[in-house]
Amino acid sequence: MNYLETADFNWMEMLNFYEQPFRAKLIPSKVWRDLDKYKNDSVGLANYTKKWRTKIEFRKAPSAAKVWKTYASIGGEYSPDERQCALQIYTLDFDKFPFTKVSWDRFKYRFIQTLMHELIHFMQYDRRGDEWSNYVLPHKKVGHIKKDAERRYLSEFDEIQAYAHCIYLDFKMFRPRLEIETLLGRAGQYTDSKTLHYFLKTFNYDYKNNAAIPKVMQQIIKWDNKYQRYANKPK
Repeated sequence: MNYLETADFNWMEMLNFYEQPFRAKLIPSKVWRDLDKYKNDSVGLANYTKKWRTKIEFRKAPSAAKVWKTYASIGGEYSPDERQCALQIYTLDFDKFPFTKVSWDRFKYRFIQTLMHELIHFMQYDRRGDEWSNYVLPHKKVGHIKKDAERRYLSEFDEIQAYAHCIYLDFKMFRPRLEIETLLGRAGQYTDSKTLHYFLKTFNYDYKNNAAIPKVMQQIIKWDNKYQRYANKPK
């Protein structure tokens, strides 16, 4: 069994909301099982996530690209004015998509991972009065508009905290036998998390001049500590 299948606790309690924005619990193991009911059911899936103030947007992938015939992509965003998350699912046709066991499990993982990422942003915006909110860490510019914009984006504390959670899940799903500290220590030599690889590559692995790198690693450890506390919490 993978990590999400065994995470049997209310994940929403881990987030530092001043007041929970909805009554629904988010138990990862239950969501993992529930999603099987909505494979190739766009209407059912869209209704399922409403309890977490999350809407689903099905977007057509370009039919000319062969990869979209075998791969479904997921994006997300949080709208603070509406206090609502949105997940964008890109396929040629979700209701007819030829999911295999492997591709469906991969979709479910990315779905849950992205949902959690956006709910973390939900929590951050609800706590916007906190002094750490909306803070951008020092980073080195390279004189390229697109690359500098991406570095600034990943240097925002809100994104660092949310991406750290994505990386933590990558580690627990794909390298469950290794300690988090071990995985972080070898990040320059191994791609144990594609998310972390993207993060480090954006900064050209320059730890010294980009404060986001040590900060994201610090936040990964914080998430690990939180998960250990809640995983062992009495039911």
